[in-house]
Amino acid sequence: MYISEILIKNYRNLGNAPFKMELRKFTTIIGANNVGKTNLLESIGLILSQDITMFKKRMLQIEDINYTTRLNFKRDVLNDSISYEKIEFPEVTVQLTFEEMNSKQLSVVGDWFSTKTMEKAKLTYEFKPSNNFDKETWIKEQREKIKQLKSAKEDIKEDELLHFIEFPIKSYQYVIYGGNDRTNRVDPYFLSMLKLELLDALRDAKRELIANGDYKLLYRILNQGNENAYEDIKEVLNTLDEKIKNNKQLKELKKTLISQLNRISLQGSGENNIDFNFTTLETGEILKKLSLIYGQDPITIERNGLGRNNLLYISLILSHLAPEENIDVCFRVVGIEEPEAHLHPHLQKHLANNIEQINASRDDLQIILTSHSTHITSSLNTDNMVILYKNGADVKKHYITDGFKDDKKGKHHRHYLEKYLDATNSSMFYARRIILVEGIAEQILVPVLFNLTYGRTLDSIGCNVINVNGVAFKHFLEIIKNGYFIKCAVLTDGDEGKKTENRATNLKRDYEKPYRNIKVSINKETFEKELIEANKAGKGKNVLLKALNSTRPKLGPEYSEKISNKEIGNEEFFSMIEEYKSEFAFNLGDELKKIGKSDFNVPTYIEKVFEFIMDIEG
Repeated sequence: MYISEILIKNYRNLGNAPFKMELRKFTTIIGANNVGKTNLLESIGLILSQDITMFKKRMLQIEDINYTTRLNFKRDVLNDSISYEKIEFPEVTVQLTFEEMNSKQLSVVGDWFSTKTMEKAKLTYEFKPSNNFDKETWIKEQREKIKQLKSAKEDIKEDELLHFIEFPIKSYQYVIYGGNDRTNRVDPYFLSMLKLELLDALRDAKRELIANGDYKLLYRILNQGNENAYEDIKEVLNTLDEKIKNNKQLKELKKTLISQLNRISLQGSGENNIDFNFTTLETGEILKKLSLIYGQDPITIERNGLGRNNLLYISLILSHLAPEENIDVCFRVVGIEEPEAHLHPHLQKHLANNIEQINASRDDLQIILTSHSTHITSSLNTDNMVILYKNGADVKKHYITDGFKDDKKGKHHRHYLEKYLDATNSSMFYARRIILVEGIAEQILVPVLFNLTYGRTLDSIGCNVINVNGVAFKHFLEIIKNGYFIKCAVLTDGDEGKKTENRATNLKRDYEKPYRNIKVSINKETFEKELIEANKAGKGKNVLLKALNSTRPKLGPEYSEKISNKEIGNEEFFSMIEEYKSEFAFNLGDELKKIGKSDFNVPTYIEKVFEFIMDIEG
């Protein structure tokens, strides 16, 4: 079983317009900070979490209700021309759809089916005014209060008046029901068989691992097992207690202690009798005393680094999910926020490569992972990767491979991207605007040229430069044409006179013309030759020569002296940097950072790309 779809309405920043998203058995969610990744996981917890704190959180606070919805509601209350019958009080809804249930799960969700074929079940959380709440009276009271405020202060503004409308949060109640029937309240016993385990981004792995008593993670996990599983330990401890009682030194100490107690306290019915006990034989008390050590040369949790403890914490949670016959849980959702916390890149990749396989063969487990790490995301299946992003006030979703057909061509694109999207290029999914380039020189210099032109960085407008290392643009454009990216520009060589000279024009035909968010800009010569041609004289010439001198310390000065006041010869200059393109790009970038916009000419085909990327409305 797994949650195949989630519907959210008016929960925090999600659902101003109803937010609906398909989920996979393993789902990776990426996106900018504060876009709603945590809110999505916590919305699932409103239904499935068995944590004692979540029972309280189900009674939402005002801040849990979508701000825009609350504001519009208050404006309607303020507007006397709107009758009270037409005013809609904000309601929060979270709905989970379940599919592919096994026989045990079917017996649990049997009362929650939402289709006649009994292939899907639904659970819905609703938070809204109680049935006995008098909406008409409440609205009249608010409007009377506003009327009095206006009389007392004639120049009071609408925004000020909104603050005086008290949201009736105390009159709200929640209900969780199954199927399509709101009267079908969910039995808590059956609901307890479905659980959410949430590893939040601010988890304190060390504190969870070494906590005392009932709060220790290891104890909470072990204590769910069968008590009879620890009988052999009890037998050993019982024998140990006998040994303690018969130890000569402890006997002498016991005798001395009783003697001293008899001297300083009242004597009576044997209240001064004492004995030694290593531990109680209660299973729970035994388990509380167990602790973990970790490493090739094992050390205590307190001495471990943050990264190791984080891995141990995640591993403990996942081991806790192993199915046990005696535990009455038929389905778990595990939400893991930012598993990359405190892990170096190799460990991030290793974790990502293995975590997706953990639930591959399990029908009682679903993992939802959120991440900001390109090392994590580049190692996971792109079919299961969804981007959350803001579109105005609304949050939208986009699966990376949405629009890919399940044919030979679509599989070829998918296979190429999975192999090619390494940690660097997977960063494209954290941007909404991108520029695709052929090589390292463009990757180095295009951001510098943009900064020179506009006095700001590409990062500041959420734009990445992606080096496709060749001319395999179409694989990336297959992703881009499907609508997530606001703008995508391609900088490519025309390859005139070569076998591939039609490649660039075909890209314009297949991608630029049909899709407004794509622009293909073609240069006549190579990138370097275009830079030379645009700056073969004047101030730009001096910038190029300085970069050449740094790249070719002997040949550069000789060439500068040779041409003197003449223009730079394009072919001759290019021949001196052809084998040093990346080094020349770095050196030119350094020189460009020292000058002003008027000191260097940006080639026209690159300027057009910048204009396209900046024009969001276009």
